[in-house]
Amino acid sequence: MLTFIEPTLFEKLKNAQALPSPGGVRLTIMRMCAQDDPDMAELLHLIQADPALSGRIIRIVNVLNAQRLRPIASVTLDSLLLVGLQAVRQLSLALSLAETTAPASCVNFKLRAFWAQAFAMASSAQAITSLTRVAPLSEMFSTALLANIGRLTLASAHPTGYSSLLARELDAPAQLAMEQSLFGFNHLNIAAALMQDWKIPDLFCDAVLHVEDPTSSPGEPGSRQREIAWTLYLSATMGELACASSQAIDSTLRKTVVALEQLRLPPHDFIELYRVAGQDWQEWTQTMHVIGTGTWQSLPTRAVDILLHGPEQAGSDHA
Repeated sequence: MLTFIEPTLFEKLKNAQALPSPGGVRLTIMRMCAQDDPDMAELLHLIQADPALSGRIIRIVNVLNAQRLRPIASVTLDSLLLVGLQAVRQLSLALSLAETTAPASCVNFKLRAFWAQAFAMASSAQAITSLTRVAPLSEMFSTALLANIGRLTLASAHPTGYSSLLARELDAPAQLAMEQSLFGFNHLNIAAALMQDWKIPDLFCDAVLHVEDPTSSPGEPGSRQREIAWTLYLSATMGELACASSQAIDSTLRKTVVALEQLRLPPHDFIELYRVAGQDWQEWTQTMHVIGTGTWQSLPTRAVDILLHGPEQAGSDHA
């Protein structure tokens, strides 16, 4: 069993109710999915009554059965069995947490933008995994959606201190180091610890721990463990490209190109994956009421040129 933060600190945060936690009907669904012999008829009824959860299951089944003449339009018992109850449990968890709020006192933490970015990453992870099949689509979607849940935890547990920290311009390593120094944990190790506490497989917890630097993952290059970490990394860069300023395009593209090489994905495939992820994201921002956080911008012409031909062949102007 992996341990990501000091256990007594984790228990202290839990006892203080400072950690995000699922609730409502989705918590009931989670508990039923964890049972050895759940009432499948009742479980199916609860899922069918949840538009967001049932919509995600339908989309996953249609991706898995892309060769069907007619896509399915509703959740059935066969759909649940195809996706798997463990995956349904994780989806229920992720979507329940996506309705979590943050204290108003953490003024520099923008909750709607946070969830818009989280769904951008999740939609991207599912699009990538539909091609690579490195893991079940539902589990990669849930893992990507939860990958940054530690930021919400910091906003909830230390609203004033974290708000002050967000006002500073720090690169990713410095941000992690400062969080660890100030609060005793950072947004990555608390996210991994939460996922472990929610009984998500350690393979995904460890990938989240290394999402900002997949080269630090203990997995061997080319291993499934490392590939999941790189998938999350690429998913994050896709979300960044979706809302990047023209000044940030080049630096984000450099990260994108590295991730594509590690995953052995051709640039042509990435352009289509980016489009598919954008469509999925637009649906989620409406379903989960995070509309008004911007739009998923098309890849600028310069970005497409760099991806397809390299920077030396790209035009000098951003589109």
